Amino acid sequence: MQLDLSELSDREFDALYPLKINKLSSTHWTPVVITKKAIGFLVRDSETKVLDIGSGSGKFCLVAASCSNAQVYGVEKRESLIRLSRKMVAQLGLRVNFIHADIKSINFQEFDAFYFFNSFGESIDLTDSLDRENSIDENAYLENCGFLHRQLEGTSKGTRVVTYCGGEEIIPDHYRLISSEAKGKLKFWEKEF
Repeated sequence: MQLDLSELSDREFDALYPLKINKLSSTHWTPVVITKKAIGFLVRDSETKVLDIGSGSGKFCLVAASCSNAQVYGVEKRESLIRLSRKMVAQLGLRVNFIHADIKSINFQEFDAFYFFNSFGESIDLTDSLDRENSIDENAYLENCGFLHRQLEGTSKGTRVVTYCGGEEIIPDHYRLISSEAKGKLKFWEKEF
């Protein structure tokens, strides 16, 4: 029987990771309870293809695949995090696809729903930085947000997006805010036209 990761506490889940990754969890990885709420909104049926933009250690994707029937994908530019995520998939026996790529190489038309935990924020805030090579780069932040905004503009009516801890700047005007939770940190959006 497959382990239901959505039933684990964050502490229990994070203990599955190496210590360095575990320590970054409270800043960089989505809490289990937030993932359950997000995936509940994003997934309509087993054909739903969900993309986690900047999947990091893969926590959102792993929990989402464990508690839904969606086709879950994560895109991450850091090869070391992709290797770790794929190792976790193999160990846990889940169906998740991790893509090692820059977000700008992804065709958004291939997906039905998107999750965004402000993965570009590290360009403007180095608190708990993932890499030593990171530096403040406001232009990169604005460029990446602009890119996502344009990609979401080109999606189909009914496309759903969940943002957590920011990310409103990526949402085009023709998306409607359906609801928000977690003191406004978790927002649920749907494209109206």
